[in-house]
Amino acid sequence: MKIKQKTLKNGLKSYYFRIVLNGRPTMKSGFTSKKEATNAYRAYKVAEANGQLESQKTKRVKFSELAEEWLKTKAKSVKPSTLVKIKERYNLHIKPYFAGMYLDELTPIKAQKYVNDQAKGFVRYDWTIGIVSQIYQKALQYGYIDKNPFANVDKPRRKKAPVKDSVKFYDKEQLIKFLTSAYNLYAKDHYSRYVFFRLLAFTGMRKGEALALQWSDINLISKTLSISKTLTTVASGEIVSNQPKTQAGNRIITLDDDMVAVLAEWKLKQHEQFKELGYPSSPCQYVFNSATNSFITLGKPRNWCREIAEHAGLAPIIIHGFRHTYATLAVQAGMDIKQLQYQLGHNDVHTTLQIYAEVTKKQKTETASIFSKFINESNIKSNI
Repeated sequence: MKIKQKTLKNGLKSYYFRIVLNGRPTMKSGFTSKKEATNAYRAYKVAEANGQLESQKTKRVKFSELAEEWLKTKAKSVKPSTLVKIKERYNLHIKPYFAGMYLDELTPIKAQKYVNDQAKGFVRYDWTIGIVSQIYQKALQYGYIDKNPFANVDKPRRKKAPVKDSVKFYDKEQLIKFLTSAYNLYAKDHYSRYVFFRLLAFTGMRKGEALALQWSDINLISKTLSISKTLTTVASGEIVSNQPKTQAGNRIITLDDDMVAVLAEWKLKQHEQFKELGYPSSPCQYVFNSATNSFITLGKPRNWCREIAEHAGLAPIIIHGFRHTYATLAVQAGMDIKQLQYQLGHNDVHTTLQIYAEVTKKQKTETASIFSKFINESNIKSNI
C-alpha cells in the first residue's frame, strides 16, 4: 500500500492511491488526509475479500425479463405449434403471478404454495411448473440466484379429469358403433366427416396429418397414402407444415379395400358438389376441404366427434383417442410392434410400447381365465 499526495490549485493537499480490485488496477483519489486514504484502501480490500464490491454484486433481474429471453431461446428448439402452447400457458398461468417479481424474491415456501395452488385448479398443472422451473434453472445458471426454489417442491397428485374425458379409446364394439353412427348421421350430408373418422380409425394417422392430406397424396390404384405434411398451429394461426412431428413421420401407408372405396366415393361426391356450383372439376386440393376450399381447422373435428358419440350413446373421446384405438386394436389383432411403430410414425419403438401398451378391459378379464384354464388342464393331466 502506497499513499501519495498532490497539491491542488487552491493550495490544499489531496491524497490518492492505486489499488488492484478483482484483477483490475484502478486509482482512488480525493481524500483529505493520509489516514483517510489508508482507511479507505483497507476498506476496499476487505470488501473485495467478502464479495461486497459493487462490481461483484449480481444485478437483480425480474422474472419477466428472464422469462422473455427464455421464450426466445425456446423458440429455436421446439416446433412452432409447441411454442404456441408454451406461450399460452405462460400468459395464462405464469405471467400474472410473477408480474413485477424479482427472481430472488421467490422462496422455496412461496414456490410450494404456487405449486399447491396450481394443483388445486388444473389437471395438467405439472406443465406449468415445468416451465417455471426451467426459467429458474436458467437463472441459477446465470448466477442470478443461489438455488432453484422449485428444486425440491412436492407435487400433489393431479386432479382426475372430468368423467367425459376419462375414456381414452374405444374397444372394437364401441368403434364399430361409433363409425356406424357417423355413417348414419353424415352419409347424405357432410360425408367427409364419416370419411375423416374412418381414416383415423383404420390408419392411426394424427389429426393434423389427416387434415393436411391432399388428393395428390393418395393413390387409389396402388391403395397407398403418403404422409408428408401436418396441420399445425403457429403464432399467426394454423398452417400446413412440411415438417413432420417426428423424423419417422414421413411414411407411406397401405389402405384396405373398404377404405379405398370410401375415399373414392367421397372424391366423387366432392367433385359433384363443385360441379353443382358451376366448376368443371373440383378446384380443391385438400381431401377434407373447408367452405373456402382450404383446409379444415384443427378444432372442428372435436365438435363432430361429440355429436357422433352422443348419437351413438357413447362417451366422447379426444381425437387423438382414435390413434390410441387403432394401436390397441392392432396389437389385439396381432400386428408386429415394429409394424405398428412405422404405421404410427414413431421415432422410437419405446414410445409405441409405453403409450399404447395398455390392456383393454376385455383382455384384463381374460387373463385370469387363461391362467386358470392352464392350471386346471395341468392338474387333469397329472391326475391321469
